[in-house]
Amino acid sequence: MSLWARALAAYASSEVERLCLDLQDNDGQSVSYLLWALWADEQRRAVDAEAAARAAALARTFETGVLGPLRAARRALKAKSRNAFDEAERERIKADELAGEELLLRSLEALTSMTLADRDQPGALTIAAGAWSPVPQASRLAALASAFSKTAPSAIVPAAMAISEDTPLANDEAIHARIAELRLAHQDLDDAVNALSAKSVPDQLQIARLKKQKLALRDQITRLEDRLTPDIIA
Repeated sequence: MSLWARALAAYASSEVERLCLDLQDNDGQSVSYLLWALWADEQRRAVDAEAAARAAALARTFETGVLGPLRAARRALKAKSRNAFDEAERERIKADELAGEELLLRSLEALTSMTLADRDQPGALTIAAGAWSPVPQASRLAALASAFSKTAPSAIVPAAMAISEDTPLANDEAIHARIAELRLAHQDLDDAVNALSAKSVPDQLQIARLKKQKLALRDQITRLEDRLTPDIIA
């Protein structure tokens, strides 16, 4: 699963959302940067101090020049007396902010090595925390890591297992196993959509993006199922 899709699925959890906002507003952290580090750990991607420094610099640029100002404007409008114009403007800014977060997360993923981390190497979250100033409290990071790990880890489809039309699979048994994995991922995305929809003010843009991910997984499952059905010559 891509970093962007994984972040959306995780953020559907009220606990993850609360911890992220607390780290952002009270500890000067970048939510996108932290989610990137958690995703890298989950994917077992190798992240060293140099890679973390590059990622931190990119996240800082986005926070200072794009996300921070948009967030401030959105919150200022939310604090005002509500009217139709303010609400429409706030939704527009919210959409721009979300688009900025998506661009940042996709950019962070592009910076990430495909190499798997050594098991005795410090985790990406630990290394990333050291590359950010101010350094977050270890207890707060541990709480976020724990909450993140509860948000459908089975929904992760490692990049090495990404499906394409010509992905080589050894036999029918391997195809059945891959289909089962993708169905789990599809179910977890469905759960995330339901969680977002149950909120008092559902984020329709997030829901739409998660549904798009579900459709992509469904297409992959269908293509694999087609491989199990022999061609019939009329």
